[in-house]
Amino acid sequence: MTILFVITAGSYYIIINRIFVHELDEELDNYRHKIEIFAKRNGKAPEPGGLEDLRVLYEPVTNASGEVQYDLVRKFDPEEKEMENFRQLIYTQAIGDQFYKITIEKPVEGIRLLTKTIVFATITMLLAIVFISLLLNQMVLKRLWRPFYNSIKAIKNFKLKGGNIPKLPPTRIDEFSFLNDSLTKTMESAKKEYRILKEFTENASHEVQTPLAVIRSKLDLFIQDENLSEKQVELITGVYGAVKRISRLNQSLLLLARIENHQYTGTEFINLKTLISDKLDQFREFWNDNKLEVSSHLEECLINANADLIDVLLNNLLINAGLHNLKNGIINIQLKKGLLMISNTGSLHELDKERLFSRFYKQETQSPHNGLGLSIIKQICDQLNIRVLYSFDGIFHKFSFSWAVPNTNG
Repeated sequence: MTILFVITAGSYYIIINRIFVHELDEELDNYRHKIEIFAKRNGKAPEPGGLEDLRVLYEPVTNASGEVQYDLVRKFDPEEKEMENFRQLIYTQAIGDQFYKITIEKPVEGIRLLTKTIVFATITMLLAIVFISLLLNQMVLKRLWRPFYNSIKAIKNFKLKGGNIPKLPPTRIDEFSFLNDSLTKTMESAKKEYRILKEFTENASHEVQTPLAVIRSKLDLFIQDENLSEKQVELITGVYGAVKRISRLNQSLLLLARIENHQYTGTEFINLKTLISDKLDQFREFWNDNKLEVSSHLEECLINANADLIDVLLNNLLINAGLHNLKNGIINIQLKKGLLMISNTGSLHELDKERLFSRFYKQETQSPHNGLGLSIIKQICDQLNIRVLYSFDGIFHKFSFSWAVPNTNG
């Protein structure tokens, strides 16, 4: 629109200027005819000089060229005492027995000023019209699109795994009303399908637990048979390990389903220093078997959260720090008010931060772990409003957890 406006303004100025020049040429031509008529009647030319803002000059010549010439010249104006532009009409005419070169000229500064004034006034008026139109359009469009933005605002925080379907504000605009109906039906359908899928996952995990327990008990009895050969014991041991991995995977999926279903709702004040100290004693034998060096610095710290979830969170953190470590590796644990940091040696490469907390994420595809530990940690942190960050300094993989310090006064 701006480009079009500039082109239009320039074109408008050129057209107006040409119209005025054309009118000026007609005025000069009319005065030429008056001179011709005066010469025929009186046998002589009018007195040279000025007539209002016209000037007439006579210059004797030997013969007539018959050419009529219009020119735009710049010359000194003795009246204004400055250089000005003049429009000239030059032609030759016989007056009596002598040919004269007659020059009729008129200053164009007044015309230029008039042209600029008209163009400026027109452009100013157009600009005012454009500005008012934009302002009115902005006001109208803002009001017109208000139902759309209200609907977007209402569904912005909609989540499948929690909360109710937002009620979209009513509108008298048919298109937006149709949009709201479509969005409501889509959210209802998605929530219904999500609930069915979630129930199926949870029920399937529950149903799998029983046959897995039966298989494990049968394998326990079978592996105690003294008549088994070494090859058979080796095969059964492999099957038993696979069943244990499936059982752990199933338990992890059940835990994730319970967390997403908000089955852990009760909260209480938990002394993390005492709880982590107890966990260190529980895992000490496991760490000693893996020849891990563990150091800790624990300060008094409280958190208002669900005790079961905090227990699962700490178990997963400490297990991961041991399982994904090096031989003769190091684990550092620091606890401050509102902050828990756990760092451990391990892989020499940084973990993929975008997929780190995704389900079944494994840095190594052949890893025997199910890849749900960090996903469980992230789900618990989201539910308890704990912020989790990962970083790697080239030696230690660091996980930091921060939360709002609870007010225990009163």
